[in-house]
Amino acid sequence: MASSEAGSPEDASDYLSRMNFKNMVEWLTAEAILNRPDDPMVFCRNLLDLKIDSRGGLPYASEQPTEYLKSCYSEASNLADEHGRIHGKVLAPVTTSANQQMGAVEKRLAVMERLIGASRSIADSLDPYDATNTIVKESCSILNADRASIFTMSNDKSNLILMIAEGAKNITVPVGVGIAGGVAASGDMVNIPDCYEDSRFDPSYDKKTGYKTSNMLCAPIQDSSGDTVGVLQIINKKEGPFEAEDEEICRILTSQAGIALKNARSFRAQMLVQKKLRSVTDLVRAMQADMGINSLIFTMTSKAPAIVDADRCTIFLVDEKANAIWSQQGEINLRIDLDKPAIACTVAKTGTTINIPDAYADDRFNQEVDRKSGYHTKTILCLPIKAKHKTVGVIQLINKNDGVFGEDDEEMMTTFLDLVGPILMESNLVANTQKGEGNELTGTSGGRQTAKKPQLEGFAEDGEEEEEEEEDE
Repeated sequence: MASSEAGSPEDASDYLSRMNFKNMVEWLTAEAILNRPDDPMVFCRNLLDLKIDSRGGLPYASEQPTEYLKSCYSEASNLADEHGRIHGKVLAPVTTSANQQMGAVEKRLAVMERLIGASRSIADSLDPYDATNTIVKESCSILNADRASIFTMSNDKSNLILMIAEGAKNITVPVGVGIAGGVAASGDMVNIPDCYEDSRFDPSYDKKTGYKTSNMLCAPIQDSSGDTVGVLQIINKKEGPFEAEDEEICRILTSQAGIALKNARSFRAQMLVQKKLRSVTDLVRAMQADMGINSLIFTMTSKAPAIVDADRCTIFLVDEKANAIWSQQGEINLRIDLDKPAIACTVAKTGTTINIPDAYADDRFNQEVDRKSGYHTKTILCLPIKAKHKTVGVIQLINKNDGVFGEDDEEMMTTFLDLVGPILMESNLVANTQKGEGNELTGTSGGRQTAKKPQLEGFAEDGEEEEEEEEDE
């Protein structure tokens, strides 16, 4: 509060007079009459903000309200009719003040700060599932939504895979089907204010779970090349439908998600390569050690799946004399005649690799094997084991954990089997089977052993136990 020369507080009347308060109030009143605002308090605040902005940072001058008042009266005179009545301005009233603009800017800055923090958290997630969970969490937090999901594109780009958790059964959606599939196909964001009014929305999940999907924002996740690698689906904004600002935020999140998923996949690929190399190293050490053939085959069977990220593995040895291939699981010896149209037999006879991306779509696969064991065979990679230009065995790998077996898997296994073949060739077991003699795996050629018929899992085709019983390979 200002003070007089004598140091006593300034009188209220003197202060109001010095600040020209009377003209200020009169000016605001006149402006309100001219503009007829629905909320005069907001209108006056906005009008004062505009005048403060026009000062350009200069201090308040008491003559300013008088100037504003004169300008207002001059404008009012121009708006008066022939009877002197003032009907108000035709122009729209002031609706946005500097304070409101600053508030919007501050709100946007706060959102950007949260986005930067979210970007850091997303970038720090190197595991694909950790990255997915981080993106979902940050999307729900920043957009104030109830739920979010991430779909990733399959290797063949025909399906979207809902990322849930490692080891869990993922849900697939064909590209071009439904809302997420449509976004993946078009590459365009979709903002649905009322899902039940949109024909693309499938309400079956809501009916099954009792959850009500009200609104949805669905956007493509693209990599640095612009290719769609997934879809981000955000559901039920708590404050009503998603707005244009939410779409902008979603685009920022999906751009970060594209980078994060690519980095996570690259990191996982590196980890798999390291795992494969460790498996190869372990197998090479095992082959160099002085162990029996059974121990060697067991080690190969247990370690080889890691080389190509397969679920199961079977090794067959070729018995030329008996015109058959042999395998062992536990105490059970299995034999398959080479004349049978089995996948492993074909590889043994032709010496060529067979890579089946969809077992049930291939006529060479015997589906009866799965029906007997309860196992579901999806993908098969079957390669010959050679030594001195002769096929001495066959390795059959089943169900790659992520996608289908590729050329890199074939090359990796071929390189490894080039080391295995000569060792099997030189072993007494193989030497004896080539001569038609008995050995620890096949027994004798003159009299076959008998055993109980087992239930074997993970074999991709039928064979016989040492008697004439049918077994799964």
